[in-house]
Amino acid sequence: MALRPIGQDELDNFQFDESGRLHWNGEAVLLEKRIRLETYQIVLASLATAGSLLSGIHPFGHSFGWW
Repeated sequence: MALRPIGQDELDNFQFDESGRLHWNGEAVLLEKRIRLETYQIVLASLATAGSLLSGIHPFGHSFGWW
Protein backbone atom coordinates (compact mmCIF):
# COMPACT_ATOMS: atom_id res chain seq x y z
CA MET A 1 0.00 0.00 0.00
CA ALA A 2 1.53 3.29 -1.08
CA LEU A 3 1.60 6.25 1.29
CA ARG A 4 0.24 9.60 0.21
CA PRO A 5 -0.25 12.94 1.95
CA ILE A 6 -3.62 14.05 3.32
CA GLY A 7 -5.18 16.99 1.53
CA GLN A 8 -6.96 19.89 3.21
CA ASP A 9 -10.34 18.64 2.01
CA GLU A 10 -9.76 15.22 3.64
CA LEU A 11 -9.24 16.57 7.16
CA ASP A 12 -13.02 16.44 7.71
CA ASN A 13 -12.74 12.63 7.73
CA PHE A 14 -11.14 12.72 11.20
CA GLN A 15 -13.66 12.30 14.02
CA PHE A 16 -13.60 11.73 17.79
CA ASP A 17 -16.13 9.53 19.56
CA GLU A 18 -17.63 10.19 23.02
CA SER A 19 -14.68 8.49 24.77
CA GLY A 20 -12.07 10.54 22.87
CA ARG A 21 -10.87 7.86 20.44
CA LEU A 22 -9.79 9.02 16.99
CA HIS A 23 -11.58 7.72 13.88
CA TRP A 24 -10.86 8.10 10.16
CA ASN A 25 -13.81 7.57 7.80
CA GLY A 26 -15.71 5.77 10.57
CA GLU A 27 -12.87 3.34 11.43
CA ALA A 28 -10.91 3.51 14.66
CA VAL A 29 -7.30 4.62 14.29
CA LEU A 30 -4.74 2.57 16.24
CA LEU A 31 -2.60 5.07 18.14
CA GLU A 32 -0.67 2.66 20.35
CA LYS A 33 0.51 -0.90 20.22
CA ARG A 34 1.03 -2.83 23.42
CA ILE A 35 3.81 -5.36 23.72
CA ARG A 36 3.61 -8.62 25.60
CA LEU A 37 6.73 -10.34 26.85
CA GLU A 38 7.10 -14.10 26.80
CA THR A 39 7.81 -15.88 30.10
CA TYR A 40 11.51 -16.34 29.40
CA GLN A 41 11.83 -12.65 28.50
CA ILE A 42 10.24 -11.65 31.82
CA VAL A 43 12.69 -13.92 33.67
CA LEU A 44 15.70 -12.50 31.78
CA ALA A 45 14.53 -8.92 32.35
CA SER A 46 14.05 -9.62 36.08
CA LEU A 47 17.53 -11.14 36.36
CA ALA A 48 19.05 -8.17 34.52
CA THR A 49 17.23 -5.76 36.82
CA ALA A 50 18.37 -7.60 39.94
CA GLY A 51 21.96 -7.69 38.67
CA SER A 52 21.92 -3.98 37.90
CA LEU A 53 20.49 -3.18 41.30
CA LEU A 54 23.04 -5.31 43.13
CA SER A 55 25.95 -3.90 41.12
CA GLY A 56 24.89 -0.43 42.26
CA ILE A 57 24.27 -1.37 45.88
CA HIS A 58 27.52 -3.30 46.39
CA PRO A 59 29.94 -0.33 46.03
CA PHE A 60 27.62 1.81 48.13
CA GLY A 61 27.55 -0.75 50.95
CA HIS A 62 31.28 -1.37 50.67
CA SER A 63 32.01 2.35 51.14
CA PHE A 64 30.02 2.33 54.40
CA GLY A 65 31.75 -0.85 55.61
CA TRP A 66 28.63 -2.98 55.56
CA TRP A 67 30.61 -5.79 53.90
